[in-house]
Amino acid sequence: MIFILCFIWLSQGFTKPFIGHHDWNGVFYSNIAQNYLKFGLLGTKLGQMTQPGSFYTHYPPLLTLILAGFFKVFGVNDVVARLVPLIFYSAAIVLLVAICRSRKVLILLFVPMLRYFAKMPSQEALIVFFSCLSVYAHLNQKSKLFYFSVIGNGLSGWAGYFLYPFLLLKDRFKLIKTGLILIGIFSLHLFHLYWLTGSFLGGGILDAFLLRLGLFPRLGRIEPELSGQFSWLNYLFKQIRILTVYYTATLISLSGFNFILIIRKIIQKIKLSQLESIVLVFLAWGLSYPLIFPNLVFVHEYFNVFLAPFFGLSFVNLVDRFKLKSILIILIFLAIFWERNSFYQALAKTKAFLPGYLYGLLIKNNTLPGQTYQLRQSAEFIESQQLFINFYSQRQIEYIKTDDSQN
Repeated sequence: MIFILCFIWLSQGFTKPFIGHHDWNGVFYSNIAQNYLKFGLLGTKLGQMTQPGSFYTHYPPLLTLILAGFFKVFGVNDVVARLVPLIFYSAAIVLLVAICRSRKVLILLFVPMLRYFAKMPSQEALIVFFSCLSVYAHLNQKSKLFYFSVIGNGLSGWAGYFLYPFLLLKDRFKLIKTGLILIGIFSLHLFHLYWLTGSFLGGGILDAFLLRLGLFPRLGRIEPELSGQFSWLNYLFKQIRILTVYYTATLISLSGFNFILIIRKIIQKIKLSQLESIVLVFLAWGLSYPLIFPNLVFVHEYFNVFLAPFFGLSFVNLVDRFKLKSILIILIFLAIFWERNSFYQALAKTKAFLPGYLYGLLIKNNTLPGQTYQLRQSAEFIESQQLFINFYSQRQIEYIKTDDSQN
């Protein structure tokens, strides 16, 4: 029942095409998933083929394989693609309810971070789910389920790796076993890259890693935005703004107060409850990715989604600690919902990639499958809209770059 509630609530607006804020992810991964169907698993060597002979190697392929499965069953379109993250985020919230044994964690349904990004196909949906599953399985001593979640996290992306040192701090044997599994999965990924590209670091995975750390020596020439704008001071102020608008000042304040109470217990050497310990685990995990890969989070604010479990469980712990009355809890829910509802509505209406969507439909409706279409546009337009045109046209397109003055 809780899963259905979460799914219905978060699915608001999920029929919107990929034209809005950060919807580049949706068309990019959907295109890869289509190529699995077009060229076959053997033809792609299980690699995330962006076009024949070119592979996206920065993440393992679990997300795009799942998308391909959904496309195979339900057809290729944006609505089907959005179903995948919706399912995983809804299931993650169900797991958080099970972890804290309280439905008050549903407060997360009202923050813009989940209201908007729960419909964005990306690895973060899988990572949040498998991380919550790991915590749930660990707390309930479900060994097989725990190691299943570890494998799932390893095949989804790298952020999930950072959870286990915090979660298994007091269980050295389990931490070593988990570490070996993740090292094995990462090693398989590197061997897969060698099979795909002829290099263990093929597809620019090392460059991407250094770029995210801010260590890539050509950073200024490749990403001048990052080089020119990033500093730890700028990053700190931007993070404060981002967290405030995506999680609301109300929820952040309550979570901060709860954190102070937990720290006070630690100073006074009072034993923490299980929930308080897990709150700290999720806080450490949620902060690890922004601290290790600041350049990435500086541009892509949705990586702060890893803080969602911390904020949700902090709220539950605070409410239970002070035994707040139901009417006050309802008022807090409403305050969090209304505080940034206008911001969420503005996000939902973004249309930066509408031209690519419209061009794609126009080409699809006026050409036959198999035909090649020539599109003349400026280099800037092609660079920003090409993926969207490709996805929605379902045609082979020859792009001809022109000067802006010719358009």
